[in-house]
Amino acid sequence: MTDEPPCTYTTAIAALLLGALGPRERQDLEAHLRQCPTCLGELVLLAPLPGLLHRAAPPGSCPRRDP
Repeated sequence: MTDEPPCTYTTAIAALLLGALGPRERQDLEAHLRQCPTCLGELVLLAPLPGLLHRAAPPGSCPRRDP
């Protein structure tokens, strides 16, 4: 782990994967990804998650466990 502050673009990666960025924001992030290996690594790491969310059981469909 480094003491380097996180890139300011990292929060936009989830929005990109979920299709929540506007065209200009998407274009800016895509340009940034070509130059930032940290953000590109985050994108690669998080890319499978939207597909997994579609496989998750809808709320209320699983029995609730009491502690």
